[in-house]
Amino acid sequence: MQINPRERSTTPRSAAEILNRVNEISFNSALMKELRMIALLRQVADSGSGEGARWGQMRTHRIMTEMMTKLGYSSKLNAEWEFLTMLRAEGRRAAEEFLDAHGDDLGRRSTADFDVLLAEC
Repeated sequence: MQINPRERSTTPRSAAEILNRVNEISFNSALMKELRMIALLRQVADSGSGEGARWGQMRTHRIMTEMMTKLGYSSKLNAEWEFLTMLRAEGRRAAEEFLDAHGDDLGRRSTADFDVLLAEC
């Protein structure tokens, strides 16, 4: 689950903004590594039978929200009920939007192209 934005539209300027961005990049690096590995395994998998077939036929999806780009690093420390219910509501909204756009794709094809991540290496 990606909780940090991969990209930001602005460049951090202050020491606090730079530290926040370094933390975001650090936390994203493990997730991006795993997504790249999934993409690589899907490319080299033997789709004939066995374990290779499981990787080769894996369908991937990604539910995203732009709201995460508006939250700073300190939001990860926010355990207030109102904030948590706002996050839950945003997650449900994003999931409904995803299902409206891609509900028919579930179980049939991937809607996220993780192969693009291999080109970035």
